[in-house]
Amino acid sequence: MSKENPRHLQRKKDKFNEEDLSSRLSELASRVSVVLVSPKNEGNIGAVARILKNTGLSDLRLVNPPALGDEAFARSMGGREILENAKIFSDFEESVKDFTIVAGTSNVKTYDERKFLRIPVSPETFWKGILPKKGRIAVVFGRESDGLRNEELAKCNFFINIPGNPEYNVYNLSHAVGILLYEMIRQVPYSQPRGSELISPKNFELLVGRIEKLMTDSSYPEYKRDKSMVMIRRILSRANITQSEYYKIMGVLKYVGGPRYENNDKRP
Repeated sequence: MSKENPRHLQRKKDKFNEEDLSSRLSELASRVSVVLVSPKNEGNIGAVARILKNTGLSDLRLVNPPALGDEAFARSMGGREILENAKIFSDFEESVKDFTIVAGTSNVKTYDERKFLRIPVSPETFWKGILPKKGRIAVVFGRESDGLRNEELAKCNFFINIPGNPEYNVYNLSHAVGILLYEMIRQVPYSQPRGSELISPKNFELLVGRIEKLMTDSSYPEYKRDKSMVMIRRILSRANITQSEYYKIMGVLKYVGGPRYENNDKRP
C-alpha cells in the first residue's frame, strides 16, 4: 500500500478545522494522561497543569509531589481545576498500571543497541505511531534534577527524547511537557482513530508473564532474564498487538509450553 503524498496530507490538514480539533482533543482527554514523578518545584507543576489545559487534556498524575501552594496555583492559570483534581500517588507503578502505552522521557539517550533501555524515538515518531491506535497513553516525566531512573524506565514500553543542543539539551520540566504535547496536537489532523482495539494492560502482562515463564522453564540464563524481559516488553509494545492477535499468540505459546498451560488460556 503506497504512502500518502505530502500534497494529499496538506489538503487533509487544511480541511481540519477548529471544531474537528476540539472534538479530537476531547477524545484524547479520555486517553492521554501526564505523569510527573517526584517533581520538586511546585511552580513547574502549576505550569504543567496550564499546558494540559492549553492542549485539551485534563488527567494530571503526581508521584510523591511537594505540597502545592500559592506558586503552583498562580502558575496554573486556566488549568487551576486540573491542578485541584490532580491524582496523587506514592508509587510510580500504581500510577500507570491501567495504561496500554507508558512512554518515559529523558534527555539521557543512547543509540548503542546493547543499552536498549535508552534508545529513543522522537516525539513526532511516537505520536504518529500511537495516536491512530486505540488504548490509553501515559506520558511520564521525571525529576528536575536527574529525570527518570533506570528502574522507572524499565516499566515504560516507549522511551521519548526531545532533540536539543548537544551542549545543553536539558529542558525545564514544564517546557518539556509543552513540547511533547504540542507535537501531539500537531499530529492530530493526520491521525484519525482506526483499527482494532489494542491489547489490554491486563492481557499484555499475561502475555509477558507467559514468555517469562517459558524462559524460566527452558533454563534461559537467569542473569540475562531481567534485561531480556525489558527488551521483549518494548518490542511487544511497538508491535501494537490487538486483542485478537493476543489470543492467537497465547494459543501458540500454549502448545509451545505444553499441557501445564492449557487451563490458563480461557478468554474472560
